[in-house]
Amino acid sequence: MLLVTGATGFLGSALVHLAVGQGRDVRVAVRDAERARTLLPPGVDVALADLADLDALTRAARGCTGVLHLAGSVGHSAEQTRRANVEGTRTVLAATMAAGVPRLVYTSSSAAVLDAEGLVAEEPTLPPVLTDAYSTSKAAAERLVLAAASEGLGAMITNPVSVYGPSPQGPYSYNGLFLAAARGEVPAVVDSEIGWVLAEDAAQGHLLALDRGEPGRRYVLCGHTATFGRMLHSFADLVGGSRVAVRAPGSRLGEDAGTFARRSEVYGHFPPVRVDDRGARALGFAPRGIEEGLALTARWTGPL
Repeated sequence: MLLVTGATGFLGSALVHLAVGQGRDVRVAVRDAERARTLLPPGVDVALADLADLDALTRAARGCTGVLHLAGSVGHSAEQTRRANVEGTRTVLAATMAAGVPRLVYTSSSAAVLDAEGLVAEEPTLPPVLTDAYSTSKAAAERLVLAAASEGLGAMITNPVSVYGPSPQGPYSYNGLFLAAARGEVPAVVDSEIGWVLAEDAAQGHLLALDRGEPGRRYVLCGHTATFGRMLHSFADLVGGSRVAVRAPGSRLGEDAGTFARRSEVYGHFPPVRVDDRGARALGFAPRGIEEGLALTARWTGPL
């Protein structure tokens, strides 16, 4: 039995569907049981547990062989983000150890390890450069996970890059940006180059880390690197939409820019992203490339 937090989220719901499709028994720790039953496949065991409730999380973790901790916060206040991403992870780690679960995978982000040279590496040699609340909270949570691994928990970290593509939750995350831009609802993005990965591929990377990963290691999950302009223009062409305006790296967007468009501005102040994901590839991680990924996404969303 696997315990999944964040199971009703964009990546979490894709992971649960993939795990169930592989014949794995899955339990989810959620705050809204009805939403979970609507979104997730039949046969999933639903446990009510908040990230701040150690007793409920411990009960949910009992009898499980692994925990996949995907729950987190992005786009909220700095304090909400810190509380969910740092204190929530602290509680999940405590519950995992109290329940005697031997292995845990923590979903971090490439934003937690990006350095000033644009490198996203599984073994960083430079400190992380991003200072926004989401990135710093993910880096802080990573330190908790690595400390738990040093104390004997079989804990690993995954660092997905920007996740897009089909998900049971629907067209949220970067898919929302793709669609809004294709409809002409996004004035502009900054043409920064970052990493991208399909949700299903990132989900598979989590399961590979759980099954084969080495405790105390990070595993970067990236399908390809591309600029925001290339991704949004290619998607717009596939669905018959409008091409968004792109601005040079280092430019600033207006105050009304959305969360995911704003990420293009953040990354535009650093060199194009490069990825060192040798550890994930050694586990058997084999993500799909940009053309296949965008074609799958366009078929899933359908024409505008």
